[in-house]
Amino acid sequence: MANVMKELKAEISRIARSEIKVALSPIKSVNASQRKYIADLRRQVADLEKENKQLIRGLEKLGAVVPKPEPQEETGRAWITTAGIRSMRKRLRLSQKAFAELAGVSLPTVVNWESPKNKGKLNIRRKEVFARLLEIKTMGLRDLNKEG
Repeated sequence: MANVMKELKAEISRIARSEIKVALSPIKSVNASQRKYIADLRRQVADLEKENKQLIRGLEKLGAVVPKPEPQEETGRAWITTAGIRSMRKRLRLSQKAFAELAGVSLPTVVNWESPKNKGKLNIRRKEVFARLLEIKTMGLRDLNKEG
């Protein structure tokens, strides 16, 4: 009797997996197309931002007065993650010590931020440190060289 129950359970599981697969296939295709669309939009935005920077540089070379964009009000919706700290530091080619000096925190703080025990969003209590990290997030190597 145990063999029959075991076979019945296996057959029910097989049929359930098959049904789920059929039910999810349209959702998977829509999801894939949406991901492609989002990736295309991101590429377009990146290309437009790059073109905008080139145009601004060209105007600056010609001596035209280029208005600076108005600073946007902070909505409080930004966050910093462990992986974000590490990627910012690597992108700027900084050691943990140099990144700590740039951010205005101690070396152990940066080590703690990048620690594997931290996952997801970091809780940064000091507003000035958070603002500085958001500023660093937008920096490139050229900006870093100008600052240093």
